[in-house]
Amino acid sequence: MIQVIERCFTILAKVAEDPQRVWSIREMADLIGVQPATCFHIVNSMVELGYMERLGMRRGYRLGPAVNGLCHNFAYRPELVRLADSPMRQFVQEQKEGVVLAVLNGTKRYVICEAKPDLHHKLQVNYNPTVIEDVYYTATGLLLLAHCTRQQQERFLAVSGLPGEALWPAVRTRGDFFRELERIAEKPMLIRDWHPTLVSVAFPVFDRGERFIAALGGYIPAYRFEGEHRENVLAGLYGITRVIQENLPADGETRPEIMKFM
Repeated sequence: MIQVIERCFTILAKVAEDPQRVWSIREMADLIGVQPATCFHIVNSMVELGYMERLGMRRGYRLGPAVNGLCHNFAYRPELVRLADSPMRQFVQEQKEGVVLAVLNGTKRYVICEAKPDLHHKLQVNYNPTVIEDVYYTATGLLLLAHCTRQQQERFLAVSGLPGEALWPAVRTRGDFFRELERIAEKPMLIRDWHPTLVSVAFPVFDRGERFIAALGGYIPAYRFEGEHRENVLAGLYGITRVIQENLPADGETRPEIMKFM
């Protein structure tokens, strides 16, 4: 095996065990058994490729956004979690409602982080996300599916079948399925109130190139989702998506700081 490739993957495998941890050059040098100067050149190349992220002069390194493209597996998006942390917790503190950030991997919806209205408004990060609920049951699930390619939607339909009239009355045929997804994708948000006691809301999250990358959702008891509180919830959720989009690195760019939501 080419030695430098082995060293790169050794670093990636270790850093990926805890994507939030910041590593120093010396720590990584000890890991692969080389001098810090040699390690710096290896890691610097990984930064240029986007597989590592430099946090600024002498502040260390952590897993970079390009890792998410490997095998097209988007079940965990560390850069999204970092950006969503503060605004999601602030939303919960102000609105006293839960909020989740979800992605679609194959035919399953995964929640990669969520914040709930408990005493500490703590953000829960799912480092090894598991499927939370069927795609058809949630606003975030339908929004994620709506922003898939037609080929991906075809594959989803082949595996999952049509949702059934009880879950999605407007969809009875394959044609209905694709037309409704097109309609959802064209809207700025999706409000799903099929459950009599709970309203689910979803907003698309785009990167700086306007490419869809995730769905942000809120879940509100139906009796509270009205009037001024309704408008505040919708404005708050939209605000989170804007914070994420505006602070995501552009293609080929790495940022030394992640701006905090204030």
